[in-house]
Amino acid sequence: MPSIKDIMQTMEYGPAPESNSEVLAWLESHQHGLGHYINGAFTAAGGDLIEVVNPAEEKVIARVAKGRTAEVDAAVAAARAAFPAWSALPGHERAKYLYAIARHLQKRERFFSVLETMDNGKTIRETRDIDIPLAARHFYHHAGWAELAADAFPNHTPVASAARSYPGIFRS
Repeated sequence: MPSIKDIMQTMEYGPAPESNSEVLAWLESHQHGLGHYINGAFTAAGGDLIEVVNPAEEKVIARVAKGRTAEVDAAVAAARAAFPAWSALPGHERAKYLYAIARHLQKRERFFSVLETMDNGKTIRETRDIDIPLAARHFYHHAGWAELAADAFPNHTPVASAARSYPGIFRS
C-alpha cells in the first residue's frame, strides 16, 4: 500500500466506488435497444429508437424504443385490466409491492446513481445522495399511505386512471 507521501507526490487515486464499469456492461448487453415495460414484461425494442446521450462525453450510451400509439394503447389496456385486481387488494398487500420496489432501489442504489449521472450529467454526489434515495422514499411514502388509507379515509375507494376518466387524453 502506498504511503500518503507517495500518493501526494503522484496524485494517483484509487478506483472510485462509483465506477461505471457495471453500468457500461449492462448498457452493452442492451445495445440492441431497450423496449417498454408493459403488462409485466419488456417489449422488443422495435420501430424508431431514440438515442440517449451522455451529456458529459456527448456519446450515445443507449437506444430506447420510441412509444407509438400501439405501445400507449397496450400500456393503457394493461393498466385497465390490472386495475380491478390491484384496487381490490387490501392496503397491506399493495404496500408490500411498493415496499419491495423501494428496497430494490436501495439495494441497487449505486448502479442507479451511476446510470442517472451518465444519463443527465448531474454529479454523482447529487444522484447518489439525493435523487435515488428520494425515489426510494417516494415508494416508502406511498406504501405507508397504502397501509393507512382504509383507516385514514374510510368509505373511499380507488379511482380509475385518467385514461378511463378522460378518454382520448393520451391522443394528440
